[in-house]
Amino acid sequence: MTEQGYAASVVDRPMGQEICQHHCPIAHVAAEFPQLCEAETEAFSKLLGTHVQRLATIAHGDGVCTTFIPALKTSTKTNATGKVRA
Repeated sequence: MTEQGYAASVVDRPMGQEICQHHCPIAHVAAEFPQLCEAETEAFSKLLGTHVQRLATIAHGDGVCTTFIPALKTSTKTNATGKVRA
């Protein structure tokens, strides 16, 4: 994302990670058309295969665009013999 002009970084949080975009090349357009931010959030969700939450956007006056990605839960299951498998 940084190569595309977003100056992005990832911050680890106790319950997941945050993608922080410190620059938005389309902020002026997104301020008038917030659907762009919503579409980006949906794209992150589809790409990562999990629900993500937009916490802040430059287009709405925040200093950085921030998207929270919850930690993936790993489930363990037992097979027919009672042994645990991932």
